[in-house]
Amino acid sequence: MYQIVPTQFFYPLSQLYHDSGLEVTPSQEAPEGTLALWRCDDPETGALLGAATLQMRAGHFVLAHLAVAEGHRGQGLGAELLAVAETQAARLGAKTLWLVGKVPEYYRQFHWQEVPRDQAPPISRCLTCEQFQVDCFPSVMRKQLV
Repeated sequence: MYQIVPTQFFYPLSQLYHDSGLEVTPSQEAPEGTLALWRCDDPETGALLGAATLQMRAGHFVLAHLAVAEGHRGQGLGAELLAVAETQAARLGAKTLWLVGKVPEYYRQFHWQEVPRDQAPPISRCLTCEQFQVDCFPSVMRKQLV
C-alpha cells in the first residue's frame, strides 16, 4: 500500500511523465483543464515514485497522465494511482473516463476498453495526428464508471 497524495505542483510530475516516455514537456504550469494531480513519494528518500493527472478535455473526463518511475513498476503503484483517479472522476460526476495509452494491455486488466479512433471524442491531438498508427501506436480507451 502506497501513500498517494494530492499535489498542486506539476513540474516534478511533468518531469516523471517526460522521463517515462509520455509526450509531456516539463512545465511549471499544469495543462489547461487539469482537475487533480496526485503523487507518491518514497518515504525514505523522498523521491517521486509515481504520479497521475485527471483532466477535463472537450467536456470529457480524461486520465491525462499516469507514470511510475522505472525500477518501481510492477509493484502495484500504477494500479493504486489508477484507482485514485477513477474514484475522483466518479466523485466529480464522470460516468465515463477516457485515456490515450501507449500500453493498452496494462489498462485492459482494469476493464478499460479500446475505442476506434473515429468513435472517440476529441480528447487528444493524437486523434488527428498523421503519425497515429503509422509510427506511433497509442490506443484510445474508455472505462464506464457507473
